[in-house]
Amino acid sequence: GDFLCIKGRYAFDMHHHADRLKQPMVRKNGKLKLVTWEEAFEAAASRLKEIWQKQGGDAIGVIGSTRTTNEENYLLQKFARSVLGTNNIDHHRTADYPALAAAIKGRPELSASMRDIEKAPAVLLIGNDATEEHPLLAVTLRNNVRLHGGRLYTAAHKDIKLKRKSTAHAKLKVDGYAKLLAFLSGDDAAGDAAGDKSQLTALRSALKAEENIVIIFGAELRGADIATLVKLASSHKSGKIACLGDYANSRGAAEMGLYPDLLPGYTPLDSAMAFATEYGERFPTNKGMNIEEMIAAAKSGKLSALLVVGANPLGRYNVQPGELKNSFVIVQEMFLTETAAMADVVFPAVSSYEKSGTMTNTYGDLQLVKKAGDYAGGKPDFELIVRIATALGADVKALVPFGKPQRADLGQSRGAQSGEADRHSGWLVANKIEPKISALNPEALLDEIQRLVPGYDFNRLNLFLGTDVRTQAIGKGTGSQQDSRLIKPAHNSLFESGTYGRYSQILAAVMEKHRNSELAVTR
Repeated sequence: GDFLCIKGRYAFDMHHHADRLKQPMVRKNGKLKLVTWEEAFEAAASRLKEIWQKQGGDAIGVIGSTRTTNEENYLLQKFARSVLGTNNIDHHRTADYPALAAAIKGRPELSASMRDIEKAPAVLLIGNDATEEHPLLAVTLRNNVRLHGGRLYTAAHKDIKLKRKSTAHAKLKVDGYAKLLAFLSGDDAAGDAAGDKSQLTALRSALKAEENIVIIFGAELRGADIATLVKLASSHKSGKIACLGDYANSRGAAEMGLYPDLLPGYTPLDSAMAFATEYGERFPTNKGMNIEEMIAAAKSGKLSALLVVGANPLGRYNVQPGELKNSFVIVQEMFLTETAAMADVVFPAVSSYEKSGTMTNTYGDLQLVKKAGDYAGGKPDFELIVRIATALGADVKALVPFGKPQRADLGQSRGAQSGEADRHSGWLVANKIEPKISALNPEALLDEIQRLVPGYDFNRLNLFLGTDVRTQAIGKGTGSQQDSRLIKPAHNSLFESGTYGRYSQILAAVMEKHRNSELAVTR
């Protein structure tokens, strides 16, 4: 609808911050120096090519982002696998989406959208402080209770504001989430280990009376616990599930294949026939290194190159400056973050406001990203990846199949509902602008994503018209069991996240006003 969170309303001035990167940099004599785009692409490509020729793709690692678009994430993993020949690719994981896909396999009706939450008769929220970390969800839940008479049930290890709107709330122990599921499933002995026994008993009794319910859970639940939760939801007449991850496109990064052992759509490597055919002879079949393994290998010199796109692993994984000196590091970033500051090549990137594409929110709703402005100097990550690949000598038409016919209306086709598209096309022709899809246009990958990624055969016309478009985390097979220790929730708060928000003076002023008002209430 027309909802904007605090950051969306006030943090826009970061795009014009004086510290925005405007020109590529290459490290020379130990210091980063401004260079031309051509020199930067050549520096990155020549070193990557040298490493690949001497050591192969296993000596190169790739770290993607939860804030870049689906098309950029898909392109990045395809570039890693088809050009660099490596499965050493990962991202900052904030939720166990593979476990969700495996748990609801074959039952897409179990996946809850934001529309389902809006008017659900009953909602159970397990973990997560939605008011701070998922503000749109919190507003939707409050409106459901106030306007539609929905009943909200909450269970968390810390006090959350939404408990004031709850029909029943249970205080849990920090490590009591798995025991909560056992107790709700009928194991009375698990109650004392889960949390407040009296509150849990009241919660269980109330939930048993609910026929239709949406269960929403945070990163506190992972792996086998998610399968247990799906069984619990299935015990109701109608039960749906929603998984909460942090950042704008955490789910999109997962579903586009930023894993060392899973391809797009949570496809296991041993079920990779369609991808292997598409990606060519360099496609690797061996499992790659995860993000912590890549960092450790880079520290020791076993990983000779690391490409980091829109992420800051030094700030998240306790990497100290100088520890990656044995690895050639390439970074695509908006600011000189801790990781960019120690890189060998730095490319200035742009934000989601300055490019086009799609993102998948944490509920599986596909959303269109429309370019709203330009910032002189940076380039979209999509273009940067294509330019690096081109400098490496890769077949750009194989990487981005822009020469192939498009399946859906891109403003050039004819049909019963294409009147607006026809007018757009007419305007382009009148202004001597030829509508073409190029290797630098993210839309060129939509056909491949729709064709290859399970759960993404969506209606593109609906996407462009702005109506609801759902994806399904259906996967192929059961995927592979993920190491739950790699899931590191950001707890991305309403005012402070430690990422780009720190570059917004307006957000800082609003945050200070909020702190002062909180202090006044306390006093």
